[in-house]
Amino acid sequence: MKKLFFRLLYWAGIAKFAAWYNRRRIVFLCYHGVTKRDRRRVTDPTGLHVNHRRFADQLDYLSRRYNIISLQDYLSARAEGRQLPDYSLVLTFDDGFRNFRSVALPLLVARGIPATVFLITGNADHKPEANSDNSWRPEDDQSYLSWPEARRIKDSYGIDFGSHTCSHSPLLSLSTEEITRELGESRDELSRNLSIEKPALSYPKGERSQMLADQARHQGYCCAVTTDRGANEADHDLYTLGRTLIGDDDDRASLAVRVSGLRHWLAWSWDRISPRSSKTGSQAKVRKMSRDVDFQLD
Repeated sequence: MKKLFFRLLYWAGIAKFAAWYNRRRIVFLCYHGVTKRDRRRVTDPTGLHVNHRRFADQLDYLSRRYNIISLQDYLSARAEGRQLPDYSLVLTFDDGFRNFRSVALPLLVARGIPATVFLITGNADHKPEANSDNSWRPEDDQSYLSWPEARRIKDSYGIDFGSHTCSHSPLLSLSTEEITRELGESRDELSRNLSIEKPALSYPKGERSQMLADQARHQGYCCAVTTDRGANEADHDLYTLGRTLIGDDDDRASLAVRVSGLRHWLAWSWDRISPRSSKTGSQAKVRKMSRDVDFQLD
């Protein structure tokens, strides 16, 4: 039913109008993995690993409709007070799965598309995989890039890397000391292994708060991204940048609706008219956090 509704919005031109309306806002997309597996793994019920054919089609659509820029281009424009082109879009990948190297990277390079990968730095401290031709293997969907692999990708293809903390722990469940360690050690590992002095941060599991934003700023991160729906205004807080999550269920119509900002508006409207919206206080806040942490692929 949801896919049918998205197709109606797409073919009726409503998604295209929404994209035009939001053309001056900056869209950030969040992927996780790209796989050559024909069938989705049981352990990936929400489709975080996108089939490579679908991913290629998504990239082709985005290339035709949007100006895909790097995260560094976005940050430079912000620092210089320079207006970015309409329909600007930033592509990001969370976790640093090895299938980024074996599947996603060749598709990005072939199209000249920049991207940023947020590494769980505690998972990168291992020897590179043995297959020298970098062809995809099923285990790539569950293993992670090593530091040498990340260095080669950065140096050879200009892919940006950032922090997804050391262990991907839910930060709001940690003590202040533990949060400081997660952010500080991950930042230091990126500096030591990839020569990145002021990396970007992706909050694990979509958790965010003013305290975490202040911590990221204090620890020397250049910006931080969330999994809040919606595009970003030109003056959006650099430490609460929103992203739209994309998964394997997103065909072209669904992708168009999500990227246009229409899905965000529909969710916002539903929150206003739903009986659940009458809940206030911490209960409503926890519910909203729960929806955001669930990857927003509904």
